[in-house]
Amino acid sequence: MPMTQMEPHRSEVVSILATVTEKPASYLAAARKLAPLRSELTPAKIVALATFTFDLLHPYIVVEGARRGLGLELVAAPFGQLEQQVLDPTSMLHAAKADVVVIAARIEDIAPELTDGFVALAPAEISGAITSHVERIVGLARALRERSGARIIVWNQPALARVAAGLADPSLETSQQLAIAELNRQIAAGCRDVPGTTIFDAARVAAEIGTGQWFDAKLAHLARCPLGITAQLAVARRLARHLRGNLLPPCKALVLDLDNTLWGGVLGEDGIGGIALGDGYPGSVFKAFQRALRSYRDRGVLLAIASKNNEEDVIELFSQHSDMVLRLDEFAARQIHWTDKAASLRAIAADLNIGIDSLAFFDDNPVERAWVSEQVPEITVIDVPADPLRYIEALDESGAFDHLAITAEDRMRADQYRAEIERKHLERSVGSVEQFLEALQMKVEIGRIDAATLPRVVQLLGKTNQFNVTTRRYSEGELAAMLAGDGAIGLWMRITDRYGDNGLVGVALAVRDDATTHRLDSFLMSCRVLGRQAEHALLFAIAKRARLQGATTLLGEFIPSKKNAPAVRFFDDTGFTAIGDRPNWWSFDLAPDPQPPRWLQIVEVGHE
Repeated sequence: MPMTQMEPHRSEVVSILATVTEKPASYLAAARKLAPLRSELTPAKIVALATFTFDLLHPYIVVEGARRGLGLELVAAPFGQLEQQVLDPTSMLHAAKADVVVIAARIEDIAPELTDGFVALAPAEISGAITSHVERIVGLARALRERSGARIIVWNQPALARVAAGLADPSLETSQQLAIAELNRQIAAGCRDVPGTTIFDAARVAAEIGTGQWFDAKLAHLARCPLGITAQLAVARRLARHLRGNLLPPCKALVLDLDNTLWGGVLGEDGIGGIALGDGYPGSVFKAFQRALRSYRDRGVLLAIASKNNEEDVIELFSQHSDMVLRLDEFAARQIHWTDKAASLRAIAADLNIGIDSLAFFDDNPVERAWVSEQVPEITVIDVPADPLRYIEALDESGAFDHLAITAEDRMRADQYRAEIERKHLERSVGSVEQFLEALQMKVEIGRIDAATLPRVVQLLGKTNQFNVTTRRYSEGELAAMLAGDGAIGLWMRITDRYGDNGLVGVALAVRDDATTHRLDSFLMSCRVLGRQAEHALLFAIAKRARLQGATTLLGEFIPSKKNAPAVRFFDDTGFTAIGDRPNWWSFDLAPDPQPPRWLQIVEVGHE
C-alpha cells in the first residue's frame, strides 16, 4: 500500500507504523503502542453498530487510521444491538459521544429470507423483503441523526458467499445477485436524504479481494465474524480512507511533474517524437494515467504543473502531440522552469489563492519528493512507485482527494478557475476597482439552506479558512440540528457574472441570543470571490431576516486563526461597531435599512 504524507506525525508514530507487517499479531502490537499517541494525530472516537463481532477489526482500523493521520478510538457495541443502542439514551453508543458511528448490518443476520430462502420467494415477496430491510437501515440512520451529531457511515451489502439457486441464478425472473444490487441502490438513495450520512462500499471491497477471501466460515461459526483476515485488513484500509474523508478536508490541487510522469522519457533529451505516449506499451500506460487525471479534474480537483523544463518545448508538445489526453488549458496553474520545485509549489498555491496545505504533489523523482517534503512539510507528497503501471493506484490509494459526496460546484470548479484568469485580465484592463466590479455584471442569489444545499454548505464550512470569521466546522447532522433551533437563520450565496457561474460560494449562520439580539455564528466566503464586496449582500440579507424576527442588534465575533487574516477587517468595513469591553466582538444596528453595493444584482430566493 502506498504511503502518503498526510499529516505531520511524531517520529514515534512513524517508527511504529514502519514496523507493521500484515500479520494480525503485528497489527495488534502496533495498535497497543499507538493508543497513548492519539493526541499526536487527529483524534476521533468511532462507535460500531454491527450484526457481527466487529472487535476483530479493531487493531487493523487503528493502525490504518494512523497511516491516514487519525488517532482512532474504536468502541464496538454488542453485536446485534442496533435499535437498542440508537433509541436508548443511556446506551453505550450515546455514552461514548462518538464522532462517527458505523452501521454494519448483514442481510444474513437480519433478513435471512434474502439469502438461503431466496428461491422460495415470489418476485413481489423479494421486493417487499428489500423494502423492509432498506426501511430498517435508513430508519436507524434517521433515528440516530435525531439523537446525535455524529457522522454516520452505513455499510452496503457485499455479494453473498453462495447464491441459493446456484448456476441458475442469472436465469431467475429476479436474480439474487441483482436483488442485492437493488438493495444497495435503495440504501444509498435513502441515506442521501439523511444529513451527514455516507455509504461505505463493502460490496466494492469484497469484489476487489473476491468472495473467497471475504468470507471465513470458521471465524463465522467460532467468533461470529464472517470476515477473513484478508477481508479484515481490506475493510480497515478502505474504512480508514472513508473516516479520513469524514474528518479531514481533502486536498484541492494536484501538482504534477511532466517527464516520466505524464509521459515516458525526458522531453528535452528525447524530443516530441521520442517520448513514450500512445496506444502501444509503454506509451499507453501514460495515456491511461492522463485519462485518470482528467477524471479527477471532472470531480473538482485542480490540476497544476511543476516541471523543470523549457516552457516553449512543453507548449509545443501539448499543442502538437496527437496522443496527449490533457490540454494545457486544463491546468489551473503551471510553473515550468529550472528553479526548485518547492518554490514552484509555493507559487502555485499563491496563483490559485489556496493554502499550501491544499496541494498534493506527484513526481516520479524521489529526490524531488524528498526535497519538497523537507522544504514544505505542509504539502501532501504522494509516494510514487517506480512502475508507471501503478501510478493510478498510488494516486487513488493516497486518499488525498477523497470526497464522500460530489456536488455540482465540485464539477464546475476547474472551469471556474479558468474563468478566474479571464476576470484577472479584465481587472488589469479597466481603470478602477468600481469599473471592474461594474464590468463583471455580477448577479448574487441568496437563499435558505435546505436539504439540497446542505452538503455544499458543510463542505464550505469544513474547508474555507481565509475569509471565515469564526472557522467553526459542522457536520451535516450538527448543522441541521442548529438550523432547526428557534430563530436560527442559515443562508447560502451564489454568484454568477459575465464569465460564468462561480457556484455556491458564501455561507452565513445566525442564531437567536434573546428577543432583540441575533448572533452571527459563522460567516464565510470562498477565496475565489474575495474583493468583489459580495459579503455586503450576504450580510444585509441575514440582517433583514433577523430584523423580521424582531431583532434590533446583530452581534459578530472574530476568532483569529492562522489563516483567516483576510477576514480581520470584515466587521469594521461593513458598519459594525467594536464592543469596547469584549475584544473581537462587534455590534451591528439593525434599525437602518441596509443598502448593498449598486453593482450587485441581488435575488433573494424564498425570502419570507
